[in-house]
Parts: sequence; structure tokens; C-alpha cells
Amino acid sequence: MNTTLSSPGPSAAAEKGFCPVYRAIGVLQEKWVLHIVRSLLDGEKGFNELARAVGGCNSATLTQRLEHLETLKIISKRTEDTHGKLARSVYTLTPVGRELQGVIDAIDTWGRAHLLEGQPGVASAQGC
Repeated sequence: MNTTLSSPGPSAAAEKGFCPVYRAIGVLQEKWVLHIVRSLLDGEKGFNELARAVGGCNSATLTQRLEHLETLKIISKRTEDTHGKLARSVYTLTPVGRELQGVIDAIDTWGRAHLLEGQPGVASAQGC
């Protein structure tokens, strides 16, 4: 947390019970959220491409997470006309979402330093 000794006291937001760290962790700890963000850091993806990239997330849950991230303005959704076929949804990170690159990089650095492949209790994935 970023506090200074010269601060006159808690901020108005803190006095009302709002903690940005608590709120951010609440958003980012939802299952699949960081996987979605990490995948979209590589560029925009359609729903099915995103589902394959995330892996293991059922369609209903993925839809719910995408809608929530869109509400928070972390991602944006664009619908493409596919000329007679079903419309295609394409997802991309907003500038707010791209700011999470530092969070993903920090997790990557920590994981590489402290977690070993094959270590009990550590999930493995197909590449990084």
C-alpha cells in the first residue's frame, strides 16, 4: 500500500470502508479472470478462440466473466457480421485492461522464481 508518514489521516474513501486493494483482489480472484486477461494480452480473440486459450472454462461461466469484465471496462466486445451466419463476438482489452500487464508480469516473475514444474499442488499449463 502506498501511504506516507505526512498523511493527515485516512482518506475519505477509506473512512467509508472502501479499500481499492480489497476490491481489485475481489475482481481478479474470480476464477478464469486472470486467464482471460492473460490471453487477451496477446490480442483480440473471438469467443471460441478465447475459450480454447483459457481452457477448461465452460461456456456459461466464460460468458458471465466476459460480461462482468465488460461492465468493469476491462474488456470490450465487438460483434462482427459474418454474412448470413451467426454473428461473431470479438473481445479485446481496453486501455484499463492492458494496464493489468504489470500484474501478469509480476505473477510470472514470482512463479518462475518460486514454483517448480511438477511440484505437488502446482497446476501446470500448456506453455506461457
